[in-house]
Amino acid sequence: MKKERAERTRFAILDLGDFDAYKAEHVTLTEQEQREEAKRRIPWPIPCYCVLVQHPILGNVLYDTGIDDGYELCWPKNLLEEYPVKRFHRLKDRLGELGLCVDDIDRIILSHMHFDHAGNLRLFCGTRAGKGVLIQEEEARHGFTLSNIHDCQEVRYRYDGYVRHEFNGLDGISFRLLKGDTSLAEDLELIHLPGHTPGTMGLVVRTEYFGTAVFPSDAVYNAFNYGPPSVLPGMCARPEEYRASIEKCRRIAERENGAVFFSHDAADYRIYKKSPEWYD
Repeated sequence: MKKERAERTRFAILDLGDFDAYKAEHVTLTEQEQREEAKRRIPWPIPCYCVLVQHPILGNVLYDTGIDDGYELCWPKNLLEEYPVKRFHRLKDRLGELGLCVDDIDRIILSHMHFDHAGNLRLFCGTRAGKGVLIQEEEARHGFTLSNIHDCQEVRYRYDGYVRHEFNGLDGISFRLLKGDTSLAEDLELIHLPGHTPGTMGLVVRTEYFGTAVFPSDAVYNAFNYGPPSVLPGMCARPEEYRASIEKCRRIAERENGAVFFSHDAADYRIYKKSPEWYD
């Protein structure tokens, strides 16, 4: 398959579906909701997507790999039961809509290693992109430390966001560790946004016509978190750093009159353009 090269930087949102999480993980509950939560957990539907950047120099850059195409077989049973996938599209199929396959991807960037962001790494074993997956050093240290503590081939989900066998022990996958903010090109930047996990990493894309797009991943789940004022989620490894990461995204967006694309905001997600449409 012929690989497409863009004349100028552009990006597409690859819609992979949605699943049910829990409201307490994403926003601070009201007193009434806390009483309800004590009786039963409040479901919170959220979307899942990846971002494909086509860059005239860097080629096809994939930010996150989403829910595993074979999640029904790969996920532990309790993960399937407690976070049910309601609507699903395979990453391979979404790439195919753009005339691409996994071998056409030049680089992979992982915002972090949770199951809804790093689930398809196995598809890239032995590929060009799989031989140097970009990830924050702190995230790799955290994720692989947990893998050393627990059995990699897990039969139960441990409620920490990580399904270790989806990123650990994959032949043909290696990682390039980053430390802090990293510029890949003048119009493509990676920003360290700790809080949700120690090494959550956002993406900033600058295009000619649309302008600046900030993808904070789970450093800012939704408009409720973003505020102002910012609101902490329940699932947060470093609460003291979460607000600082939100403000870091806000400074970039305000300075460059840019747009913030939230990772799990069902309302905002409805108005995002999805592939095969492009932002350029």
